[in-house]
Amino acid sequence: MCGELERDDGVSVFGEDVGRAGGVFRATQGLMDDFPDRVFDSPVAQAGIVGAGVGLAATGLTSVPGIQFQRFLYQGFHQLTQHVARMHSRTRGTVSCPMTIRTPYGGGIHALELHSESFEGGFAHVPGLKVVIPASPAETAGLLRRAIRNPDLVVVVEPTRLYRSFREELPEDHEIPLGEARVVESGEDVTVVAWGSMLRETLDAVGDVDASVEVVDPRSCTRWTLAPSRVRFARPAGASSSARRPARPGWAPRSPPGSTRRRFSTSKRRSSG
Repeated sequence: MCGELERDDGVSVFGEDVGRAGGVFRATQGLMDDFPDRVFDSPVAQAGIVGAGVGLAATGLTSVPGIQFQRFLYQGFHQLTQHVARMHSRTRGTVSCPMTIRTPYGGGIHALELHSESFEGGFAHVPGLKVVIPASPAETAGLLRRAIRNPDLVVVVEPTRLYRSFREELPEDHEIPLGEARVVESGEDVTVVAWGSMLRETLDAVGDVDASVEVVDPRSCTRWTLAPSRVRFARPAGASSSARRPARPGWAPRSPPGSTRRRFSTSKRRSSG
């Protein structure tokens, strides 16, 4: 983002802790020192943050609001769906909304429940709203640069597991077009689609396909045998499709038809005396 702030005086960065703290994951660290007039912290009011971006975009400026975690963007969801995403179609293309929202998402870092949600599919189903999810540091830089230069709204959803996980070399003025999938490896039998931090997990799994892997699902008693270029399904001998998962504390298996036994006990202990 430093390069875009230098390139365009109309770009501003604001949001929750993006200024003095440099963001929760320090992605904007140092920007406030270099651009004190265009990088600043905002109140913890997500609807206000998105609304401020709409106002800046209406005057021709480019805003890069930062939301601490994706879960908090729900508070500004009505601004996204009712105003920002509709601006282009509502005005028949005469008014654009140059706005890029950055927000971390996903689990895998042992964070709290409000900091680990993955709602990227919900945002992707909003007409007029572009969603990009990088899978590496180089992709993050290239997609973010292209998103800021895009004339309409883009939500950049950054996987929390990728922060400081590994390093990559960045070409000068690196930019990745929006709306184009990257083919990592070509094959003939199976197409696997992955995004974000799951790309590396998928590549690791593909690298292990040279040796057969057998996995048993205890819920359906189905054995999955993964062999090179094929997946076979087999049911263990003597297992039936109606087999139940092992009982755990506080859970009782469903009673067979005609049984008078209840699944959960509703009896109360009578007090003595």
